[in-house]
Parts: sequence; C-alpha cells; structure tokens
Amino acid sequence: MRTLLVVLALSTCAGCGGAIVEPGHRALFFDPRAKGLHHEVLGPGYYRVGTYGRLDDFDVTYSTHKEDIHTTSSEGLTLDIHLAVIYRPVVSELYELDTEIGQNYYDEVVGPEFRSAARGVFARHSYVELAGRNEKIEDEIEGDLRRRINGKHVEVSSITMENIEYAPEIAAADRAKLVGEREAARQKAQIENDALKQKLAQELKAEQEKAALRLQAEQDKIEAERAVREKQNARTIAEEDAKLAKAQATASLIHAKAEADQRVLLARASAEERRAETRSITALEVQMHAYDALAKLGGSGTHILIGDWAKLPNFLFPPGMMHAGGGDPYGASPTRFVPAPRRSGPALPIVLPVDPTGF
Repeated sequence: MRTLLVVLALSTCAGCGGAIVEPGHRALFFDPRAKGLHHEVLGPGYYRVGTYGRLDDFDVTYSTHKEDIHTTSSEGLTLDIHLAVIYRPVVSELYELDTEIGQNYYDEVVGPEFRSAARGVFARHSYVELAGRNEKIEDEIEGDLRRRINGKHVEVSSITMENIEYAPEIAAADRAKLVGEREAARQKAQIENDALKQKLAQELKAEQEKAALRLQAEQDKIEAERAVREKQNARTIAEEDAKLAKAQATASLIHAKAEADQRVLLARASAEERRAETRSITALEVQMHAYDALAKLGGSGTHILIGDWAKLPNFLFPPGMMHAGGGDPYGASPTRFVPAPRRSGPALPIVLPVDPTGF
C-alpha cells in the first residue's frame, strides 16, 4: 500500500502545512478541530491541511497482491497454490471505506476472504482437474471472493493461478504419468506418421498405376488410330492402284484397238493396193513374166519347143488372150486353159526363143 506523501512545513514554517495527492490516487481531508473527515473526494493536486489536518490517501488504480495458499484437494492431497488477486477501492465509496475499514483494507478484508475462498474452491476439486481447468477454478474463486466482500467498498477485477506445487509423491507420479503420456504420444505420433507414410506411398503407387493405365490407354488409342490411318492409306493406295490399273488397261485396250484398227487399215490398204496392182497388170505383162521365168529355167540361149498347145501352162495364156483358132482359150474357167479344136495333120512344134533379156 502506497502511503500519502505529506509535506509538513512545521520545522520551517509553523502553521503552513500542506499535502500532495499523486496521480492515480484520491484523498479525503480530515480536520480534527472542525468537521472531522470530509465526504468530498479530492483528486490529484496540492492541498493546504494546516497544522493539525491531514489527507487520507487511497490508491485507486488496480493493485495486484500475491498469496501462497497451502490447501488440500478433494482427495486430501496437499497442494501449495500461488495465486494473485487484482483489486481496487470503489472511488465513490472512499468515505465509507475509510470510516468502516480504513486504509489497510486489504489486510483487514480482502486478503483473509481471498485465502478462505481459494481453500474452499480447491477443496471441491480433484488435483487432476487443476492443470486442465485453471480458468474455471479461477472464475469460481473470483465469484466466491466477490460474494464474500460484497458491501466492503472494494471491487475485484480477476483471480489468476500462477503455479501449483504438488506433494513429492504426487509430483513424481505426475512426472511419470507425463513421461508415459509423452511416450505414448510419441509412439502414437510415430504410428500415425508410419500410417501416413504408408497411406501416401499407397496413394502414390495408385496414382502411378493410374498414370500408367492412362499412358497405356493413350498409347493404345494412338496405335489404333495409326492402324486405322494405315488401313485407310492402304485402301486409298489400293483404290489408286486399281484406278491406275484400270486406266492402264483402258489405255492398253485403246492402244490395242488402235493397233488393230491400224492393222485393219493397213490390211485394207494392202488389199486395195494389191487389187490396184492386179488391175494395172495386163495379160501381156503376165505372159512376158512367164516367159522370163521359163528362160531363167533354161539358161542363156535356151529354146523351148512346144508341140501341142494343149500342153502349155495356163499362165502362158492369161485371160483375154486369143489363140490361133480364135475364141477364149480359158473358156469359162479363169484358171484352166482350154485349147481350140485341133486341125487335121500333125502337131506343129512351136519354137520360142528364150532371151534372158526379154523380148
């Protein structure tokens, strides 16, 4: 508790006393010769109090007071609890606080009630609940303390539990339990990590298999498309080859037909030429060529004697030639010589001079 700084000038100036109220403080003026304690609350500043007067100073900021409480849990186990209470006086009730309790109100009211409330709350809870339910226990102590100091002109802001000291056997058991829990947590984490690694490995393997299947499917699709394209190309090539073969067959047919037509035309021309030549050769030319052929058979200076006209070859008497007796020696046949009737008497030999040079 902060005390009032009172400046008394009795040693230097009798009857000229004064006092200062610091920031964060409030004060009540007490005049023992007149009204006594005044109701007016004085704010920070300097005040003249005279020779016999004084200022009762109160710190109205939030103050923290720590308590070490030795208590037991619901199981009867010994506990040493380190608590702290945050409080301040009610400014509007400073006169009642000063007249009813005084400036040492924490030691008179707040402290005892705080310790009693804490012991009562801890006695209702098991020691295993203390570590995990700090906030709930603090709220219970705070509510119990407020109920106890209600009307004592002091307000409580909060209660905090700073530390809990267990009995040695409890501490050892807790340490063993903590070590076991940590080991169990470590093993659990290790198992979870191994399971997670295995799961990730399986998922990775499944993804790889899926990727391989997708790749194989794509390759199969590409291969199928390639096969289809090859078939289409082969069919196209076959169609083109068929068209080319057909065109070549057509060209060959046209060429053969043209050659046949050409041969026909040539044959016709040759026949026409032969007919023209046949028409242009006279009977005399035929006879002359026949005689030439006979002359070549005998050689130079050879004479051929023909005694009987009937024995002469037909080619010596072409159509249109007349024999000595008159008429057509061939009669109705163009190839057979028919001689004229013979006269009486022996046949006369006919001597034909053969001249290789012609007639």
